[in-house]
Amino acid sequence: MSRTPSRALHGEKSNAYLSWVAIAVVLLIGGYAILEQLVHETLFAATVVTVALVPMIVLETRRAALPWEVTVVAVAPLLAAIAAPDLLTRQLVIYAGAAILALALTLEVHALTEVRFERWLAVTVVAMVSAAIAAIWAILTWVQDLAAGTTILAGNTELMWLLITATVAGIIAGVCFDLYYRGFPGEELVSAPVDGVEEHVFAIEADIDGHPPLEERLPLSGRVQFGLIQTLRLGMVAIFVYGLFNLDVGVISNAGGMLAITFVPTMLRRRYDLPFDAGLTLWITLVVFLHAIGSFYIYDRSFWWHNLTHPLSATLVGGLGYIAIRVIDEHRDEIHVPPELVPGFVVVFVLSFGVFWEIGEFGFDLIANATGLEMPLAQHGLDDTMTDLVFNTFGAVVVAVWGLPYLTNLTDVVTDRLEDWVDR
Repeated sequence: MSRTPSRALHGEKSNAYLSWVAIAVVLLIGGYAILEQLVHETLFAATVVTVALVPMIVLETRRAALPWEVTVVAVAPLLAAIAAPDLLTRQLVIYAGAAILALALTLEVHALTEVRFERWLAVTVVAMVSAAIAAIWAILTWVQDLAAGTTILAGNTELMWLLITATVAGIIAGVCFDLYYRGFPGEELVSAPVDGVEEHVFAIEADIDGHPPLEERLPLSGRVQFGLIQTLRLGMVAIFVYGLFNLDVGVISNAGGMLAITFVPTMLRRRYDLPFDAGLTLWITLVVFLHAIGSFYIYDRSFWWHNLTHPLSATLVGGLGYIAIRVIDEHRDEIHVPPELVPGFVVVFVLSFGVFWEIGEFGFDLIANATGLEMPLAQHGLDDTMTDLVFNTFGAVVVAVWGLPYLTNLTDVVTDRLEDWVDR
């Protein structure tokens, strides 16, 4: 087994013992948190234990453990949170600790699978995973508040600072990860006795090729799908014209922007011969039409329309994430994401994108409050933000579980076009 320089404890019993001691401390603090009904501390402790046990479960040995420093550092947020003077401070400390768990997960994925990252991508992945963990914790806490009638998440502003803390800490952890391992040639970043284990143990080929296009799977003929696309476009034209007659800048910008998006697949198909079939184009057009009509009339009058459009929008974000992952994998020899892990990366991509989007809306709110200007994006309270995150998660899971095969042909052609362009 390879050894990382200056990391003599990696793969040795002493490293595993120190890691197990840290896990025992986490379990003790987690038990105390459960007794005291400290929700975030309980979530953090449960996440630490789950992440720390992954190498042992995968490699079926108690000697398989993260570098002891990582596990020990993960205890620090729990100790600091217990000693913190108030609820918000405890929560900020815990959410900053999400970055440590994101770093640990990145180390494990790198060591226990065929995943290979360039340094810039490793930093990005750590930041994205940190934001995704924070989103999951926030969702679970919000659900607990609804079920028990508590106010652990006191309000939208407090939530946003928690998400910002996790995101910034994730970026810092990613940079620290890069600096720490920059000069180390060792490949095994997780200590484990893995001598003799073949790589194929950790990689399962995903059978997503050969699926028919979405146009053929829909219970509508291609002509009917094309007619629906045109009808939805005409609907957005009507909304745009209404905005012009009433000099409503918000309606004009929303309808005009959404209408323009519907022609992007057509333009890419004609200009670059990308295989945007009628089914994919209808999917994109329907999503942006529902958003356009919501911004025009329904969002302010009905909560459920908002809950419909968010998971659909998340499927588009997931599709873009899938294409980006596949393109990077194909065109960078130093980067590899095994097919069986792609759905997980798509979910993380969508969850983190949702967090970044909410942070952006929060920033617009701060600017609007400071200047009195009307911003194109705004938040509408804690429940609005949380339902956004919840339905983003639904959309991410849908596209990761069901939608990726229908994008495979498109991503293959995109990578081929890029390869031709680079070779010129």
